Amino acid sequence: MSTQNLSIDSKPKLLLVENDKTLLTMMSNALSAKGFGIVGTAINANTALEYFSRIMPDVVIIDVGLGSGPTGVDVVNTMRAKNPKVAVLFCTAFGDPRFANIPARLLSNCAYVPKDTVTKLDTFIQKIYEAIHLVSNPEADKKKKSIPTALEFLNGSDIQLLKLISEGMSNKQIAEEKKITVKSCENAISRLAKKLEVPRDESTNQRVKLTKIYLEFSGKDT
Repeated sequence: MSTQNLSIDSKPKLLLVENDKTLLTMMSNALSAKGFGIVGTAINANTALEYFSRIMPDVVIIDVGLGSGPTGVDVVNTMRAKNPKVAVLFCTAFGDPRFANIPARLLSNCAYVPKDTVTKLDTFIQKIYEAIHLVSNPEADKKKKSIPTALEFLNGSDIQLLKLISEGMSNKQIAEEKKITVKSCENAISRLAKKLEVPRDESTNQRVKLTKIYLEFSGKDT
């Protein structure tokens, strides 16, 4: 079945790739109950690529983090090299796609959904068909709206800075990483904290607060 010929009334063949076995089973059972054909489930990159080569699904629903080894992005790049028209839905713990390290060029023609949406089955299914639409219509990415998030006012540099802070790097280390002066780094952190309304005073550990925000939106604050 070609993704170009799929409609909202069609039931595409799905390959599910998720290293959380419980979530993988839940997704498979829920989508099967809705009439979707689950042609494979995989908990790692190698199994996913083996299924893909043999079955050639219409849609791949995949996490970004797959444990040790290749990431979901690596897997998708390999799949797209074999079949540029395979539809892809990234399903990850990241509340904001910019935290997931998915290249913008790849994300532009893939759908994206946080894992907590899996329980909202109708919304999740809409995302499956969005993935099909994006890969079937080359011009669709130009009209694709950004995914609204609570941190959409942050730019890419802010996201990177927040990540480096969360990794426990000192201002000097961050300055070296970003190839800026320590003073510029301090100013950048101050601007970031102001954007996020995180004050700096004796009662507040600003770096801990900023780290907590990063962990929350990267799906690691469990």
